[in-house]
Amino acid sequence: MASLRALHAFSLLARHGRASIAAELLGVSPSALSHLLRKLEGELGATLVLRDGRGLTLTEEGQRLALGLGDAFDKIDEAVDSFRRRGRTELRISTVSTFATRWLIPRLPQFQGLQPDVEILLSTSTRIVDLNRESYDCAIRLGKGNWPGVESTLLWKEHLTVALAPRLLNAPDKPVIDELKSQRLLHSAARRSDWATWLRSAQLDHADSAAGMVLETRDLAIQAAIAGMGAIVIDRRFLKTELEAGHLVVPNWPQVELETGYWFVRSPTRPMSRPVSSFRDWLRSEAP
Repeated sequence: MASLRALHAFSLLARHGRASIAAELLGVSPSALSHLLRKLEGELGATLVLRDGRGLTLTEEGQRLALGLGDAFDKIDEAVDSFRRRGRTELRISTVSTFATRWLIPRLPQFQGLQPDVEILLSTSTRIVDLNRESYDCAIRLGKGNWPGVESTLLWKEHLTVALAPRLLNAPDKPVIDELKSQRLLHSAARRSDWATWLRSAQLDHADSAAGMVLETRDLAIQAAIAGMGAIVIDRRFLKTELEAGHLVVPNWPQVELETGYWFVRSPTRPMSRPVSSFRDWLRSEAP
């Protein structure tokens, strides 16, 4: 029988197409991966991989084997993971970083108080996880809610509002919208169009509408705003702590509702467990 570890190495290479990724996922060096592949070829008596200056590619025989293996190793991983989790009540959640750090995590102690036996495993990612194939029980996604193959529950629609340090305003209690024209606009890299959207809705012109300082994340943009480096436009639900502490103010200027929102999503093909249903209901009760 062929070595399972060598077959796993081959399966990872076939899926990801790059030896460096396959080696990293397997936890070995690229040279060790190459040794495993040669071992598998020796055991099967076939050339599975072509080696040239561009890297490793599958031969016709290799493609046949990859097709036959399918998602066998995914099923093995899932079975082992399920076995390890026996006796524990886990809730595996995937979401985006800003939602997790600025809204969800500060409120999670309330959920833990209601469901003390539920062990939460929270992961953040910019990619859309596959709830049918991966081990997540549910996710919170940002979008329009029209993802195929999932059950979606709207938590709230996104709004954009201006926030800045109060010391940047002449009269923080009665801020004049024209003051914004003299402020630097702070952008987050993944949300470069937010300021243009807000300015267009407010019918205002600004030199920084498509330029200005760019921060990698919205968290960094918030910190820059607190430091007085300029104004941000963001959903005020993510500023609760800063507004209560007086580090930022939200002037009574236009608020723009977007087509996108935050959604609780789950796979309809999986049973609705108590942790998942409790988390969904709790999110809906907490969402403004």
